[in-house]
Amino acid sequence: MSKEVHSIEEDVADLASLGYKQELKRNLNFFSNFAISFSFISATTGIFSLFGFGLTTGGPAFIWSWPIVFVGQLLVGLTMGEVASHYPVAGSIYQWTKHLVGNTYAWFSGWIYLIALLATIASVDFGGAPYIAQLIGMDAKNHTVLVLITAVLVILQTLINAFSVKLMAIINNIGMIAEIVAMIVLAIALFAVGIHHPFSFTFETAGTAGTGSYLPVFLVAMLTSTWVLFGFDSAGSLAEEVINPRKVVPKAITSSLLLTFIIGGLALWAFVLAIPDLDQAMKAEVPLTYILNKNLGTGISNAFVVLALIAIFVCGTAVQATVSRLLFSFGRDNKIPGSKLWAKMSEKHDTPVAAIIFSGIFTILLVLSASAESYIVNICVVGIYLAYLSVTVGALIARRRGWNSTTSPWNLGRWGLSVNLLSLFWGLFVIVNLCWPRSPDQPWYINYSVPLLAIAVLLIGAVYYFATVYPRDKALQGNSEPASFGLEKES
Repeated sequence: MSKEVHSIEEDVADLASLGYKQELKRNLNFFSNFAISFSFISATTGIFSLFGFGLTTGGPAFIWSWPIVFVGQLLVGLTMGEVASHYPVAGSIYQWTKHLVGNTYAWFSGWIYLIALLATIASVDFGGAPYIAQLIGMDAKNHTVLVLITAVLVILQTLINAFSVKLMAIINNIGMIAEIVAMIVLAIALFAVGIHHPFSFTFETAGTAGTGSYLPVFLVAMLTSTWVLFGFDSAGSLAEEVINPRKVVPKAITSSLLLTFIIGGLALWAFVLAIPDLDQAMKAEVPLTYILNKNLGTGISNAFVVLALIAIFVCGTAVQATVSRLLFSFGRDNKIPGSKLWAKMSEKHDTPVAAIIFSGIFTILLVLSASAESYIVNICVVGIYLAYLSVTVGALIARRRGWNSTTSPWNLGRWGLSVNLLSLFWGLFVIVNLCWPRSPDQPWYINYSVPLLAIAVLLIGAVYYFATVYPRDKALQGNSEPASFGLEKES
């Protein structure tokens, strides 16, 4: 039996059936698409940055939030995979929701997603800056130093992304392999020389005495895993550059999340069992550095920090590639200021250079504030999960209107509705957990800073949309809300 041959011409024709001509170059196979998604999630980046928060908040038992969050996110990933197989268009969440529901719904989903992605680049690069400062002997607490290091990282990432998608893919592939090898080797090394506790130690709830119940503490500690396990949707943002995206993109979304769970879970388990002294680890300035230094020595510990920094850099590169394609997709539909510029492709490099450069400049400006870090993290995380929720809600709306989710090459069959509903409940739970006030002694505007930031982003977007975009769309569509439902485009 001969193997089915898939041609790029088929993808070009498929994209045309969805209303767009091929402008981005199709250079990405499954491995490269998977690597971009895996690099965006980057368990190394998140765990190295947030392990201390989880440990000091919930004790060693915080690691059990990892499988819980993974299952919830897998439900979201499966839902996204099914939608991505139907609508393999650059811009992922913006395009998916446009075809599932309509233009207005999609614009706000894309707007939230855009702001969240821009904040994510800043969060990733600024979070890695203190490690670089320590390694090169600079003051890791000096804000000016951290901003300068972040600026250098962003400039390098911008140059890579602007030069070509092939170069970006090669760097992502190398970075992904380095990250996987580093995390596995690190875990094995700790299991070999640094296990100080029995498995039961992973249920230790240190630091929670007198709270009455561990559940509220665990929900706070769960934010560590919540802040790490996202970004798998990035495989869909580059769908127009993927060969055979209807089959490849959903596989990249789900498999990148699964591998991240395995690699990250192995590392977390090793880190916790390798804690020499729990009280000292809880008091350490950087608990993970303390654990690595005590078990492996400073030299080996620094070597793994360097590998983690490579993962952080590659993660930032993948995020910037994602946000530039979203800008390109928005611009192509003439939905944001400067649309023609963001949609312009470089004939030499086959990339949306202006969109990439803008994302780099915006990132640098975002980290200039002395109090940027906490706000950047808040904007990035709650925005991402709101955008994810918009996809699960959008898929349910589409199903109610008659969308047949089983007509794409990759689908969940009769399980589609059940998975969609469960992913909705999970998304609502995560949003509540992210926004729940946990500092009753703080002023109300601090206690409710996360939902207030989300509302501010939505209001700013609403002013622009209803003043500019909606009237233009209404005029073009004959005084009616565009019902870009996408049913007529099923193949």
